[in-house]
Amino acid sequence: MGSSHNRRRRGGERGAVAVEFALLMPILLALVAGMIDAGFAINRYTMLNNAAREGVRAASLGQTSAEVTAVVNKYLGDSGVTATTVSLTCQKPNSTTPCASWTAGKASGGTAILTITYSHPWITPVPGLMGTDSINLSKTTRMRIE
Repeated sequence: MGSSHNRRRRGGERGAVAVEFALLMPILLALVAGMIDAGFAINRYTMLNNAAREGVRAASLGQTSAEVTAVVNKYLGDSGVTATTVSLTCQKPNSTTPCASWTAGKASGGTAILTITYSHPWITPVPGLMGTDSINLSKTTRMRIE
């Protein structure tokens, strides 16, 4: 009699394990999806950082705003990312005063300031359930104008 009673209890335990698994699985899948999205966003931010560095380097060597934007887009194009905005400004030499414009204000000894923004779409539907389809990533880089 003891062995048949143990068998029934084990069968009930298997049912409880199935119910617990069914309750925990959505939480585990949401965590995995969140890790995937976070990792992908960090990767894209790194690409944005590298593109900003390449772009501000081109600016510091005296290239035009259009040429700097082309450098940024070429760098990002290799990774499949398209910058939402590329903004190039500057500061006057030995000052914190901003230039009127990149074309008119850039001067040797000043500072080139490049800001890139990118609207990063989520790749899993989990963040979309919280009401957002994307996150804006932005990187600002400065370099002395030669």
